[in-house]
Amino acid sequence: MIIDSSSLIIFAKLNKISILLNLFKKIEIADEVYRETILDGLERKFDDSLILKGHFDKGQIEVIALAKKHLELAQKIQDISSIGPGEAQTIALAKQLEKKELIIDELLAREAAKSLGLNPIGSLRVLLLAYEKELLNEKEVKEITDKMIKYKFRISALTLIRFWELFDKIKK
Repeated sequence: MIIDSSSLIIFAKLNKISILLNLFKKIEIADEVYRETILDGLERKFDDSLILKGHFDKGQIEVIALAKKHLELAQKIQDISSIGPGEAQTIALAKQLEKKELIIDELLAREAAKSLGLNPIGSLRVLLLAYEKELLNEKEVKEITDKMIKYKFRISALTLIRFWELFDKIKK
């Protein structure tokens, strides 16, 4: 599964990369996401970057370089959508690999992805998928969501309300 920086960082901060790996088997990221999540974070001595580096070293996170035409696409996406380079490269990587789904949380980036025929899912949707596949129980979903909020993960009140409504519909 292709994932952007902020989504990858929150799962690393929570030490829950295992959820992503259990659901999707492999994590694929663009060069810019590697720079933002691992290289920059290691320079700043962030714990989450050390966690991500460990998964990268084990081959569980794969960095995929964008071909020239997809680098150009990323730049166009960034210019038009006013999103960051990590999100733009994540979208371009999905196009390059001809994948429809990607994990991305930023609203403008999600809209940009949709405009290119992609189906972005957010980190909260990942928790719902993990619950449905019985990788997490209800208590764990609540604990992880609370920690996301504690870590100042960008979740609007409306998004949180929708999340819990969806959760109630699938609750076992």
